[in-house]
Amino acid sequence: MKKAILGIFILLIIAVAGGVYYVVTNLDSIVKTAIEKYGSETTQTAVKVDNVLIKLTQGSASINGLTVANPDGFSLPYAFSLGQIATDIDVEKTSKELVAIELISISAPQIFYEINADRQGSLNVLKDNLGAGGVDTPSEDSSSERKQSAPINMHITRFLLEDAKLHAKVVPLKDKTYNLKLPTLELTDLNGTPEQISSQILSQLIDHAKVEIQKQGLDKELAALKGQAEERVDAEKAKLQKEADAKLKAEEEKAKDKLKSLLGN
Repeated sequence: MKKAILGIFILLIIAVAGGVYYVVTNLDSIVKTAIEKYGSETTQTAVKVDNVLIKLTQGSASINGLTVANPDGFSLPYAFSLGQIATDIDVEKTSKELVAIELISISAPQIFYEINADRQGSLNVLKDNLGAGGVDTPSEDSSSERKQSAPINMHITRFLLEDAKLHAKVVPLKDKTYNLKLPTLELTDLNGTPEQISSQILSQLIDHAKVEIQKQGLDKELAALKGQAEERVDAEKAKLQKEADAKLKAEEEKAKDKLKSLLGN
C-alpha cells in the first residue's frame, strides 16, 4: 500500500513538474493569446500580436507587432501599430495583487487618429470602450467571482513613447490628412487597473495628438490661408493704386491742355 501511495505521489510530482515546465516553456504564446483575447474584449476591436518574448530571470519582456484595429465607423484600418514594446518588471515588488513595472518603452509606433463625419475621434471611442469594460455582459457567476477576487492593480514608474508618427484624417474637412511626427510622450507613476492605466495613457496621447495637429497642421493651414488672403488684398490695393495714379495723371493732362488753351499756346 505504501509503495502504491508513493508511486501515486511520484506520478503527481511528475505531472505537476510537467505542467510547470509546459507553462514556462509556453509562457510567450500564453501571454500572446491572452493579450489578443482580453485586449480585443476590452477595446471592442481586433488586437493582434506577432510574438512575445519573456525573460523571467531578467524581469523583462518584449511585445512585437502589436496592432489595434479602429472601431466600427472609421475608415482607417488601425488605431495603433506599435512595432516593439519593451518592459522592465520589478520582480521583487510584483505580487498577486500588484504588477510593478519600472519601464514601458514604445519605440517608433504608428498612430492613426481619425475624426469621422459624425465628429467622433477614433481614439476617443477606444478610450470610452476601455471605460465600458468590454462588450460581454457578465453572468451572475462571473460577477460573484469578480467580487470575491480583488482586481489586479499596476504601478508603472515610467512610460515612454518616442519617435512616434501620427497619421490623422479629418473627414469633416474634406478628408484632410496630416502626417506628423509626435514629440516624445513621457508619463510617470501611473497607478490603477490595466483598464484605468490604459485609459490614462490614451487620454494623454489624444491630447498630445490634438496639440500637434493644431500646431503643425491646422495652424499652418490657417496661416497659409491668411497669407494668401493678405496677398490678394495687397494685389487689389496695388491695382486700385495703379488705377488711381492713371486717373490722376489723366486729369493732370486734361488740366494742362485746358490751361494751354486759355493762355493761347
